[in-house]
Amino acid sequence: MSRTADIDLVFARAVTVDAVVRALAGEGWSLQEPPGISYMVNNDDLFGWQSTSTDQAAEVLTMVDSPDNIDYHVGVYIYHSTAETGGQYFFTLADRTVPSSRRSTGEVSPEH
Repeated sequence: MSRTADIDLVFARAVTVDAVVRALAGEGWSLQEPPGISYMVNNDDLFGWQSTSTDQAAEVLTMVDSPDNIDYHVGVYIYHSTAETGGQYFFTLADRTVPSSRRSTGEVSPEH
């Protein structure tokens, strides 16, 4: 049986895909799903996912976090081998640059 859920995480500060993957790794999640690693750079509005071998994790993270791809939505597939489940994680420009304007961080600027 397949289940689908969408969860929108809003970060108070810019994040890298690598940092999120490392944080999730502490809980047993990784880029390595049974057939390999899946990732996406949406530079053509087609949301075309690519696959590569598991030994390419560092290269995939470097590519999706690259300044060349900062203007595009990127994604990685995260998998938990013990639970045998996973999901697609999408990162937007707002997630990976300056603090998101979608939410107030509650911080006061130095001028005030």
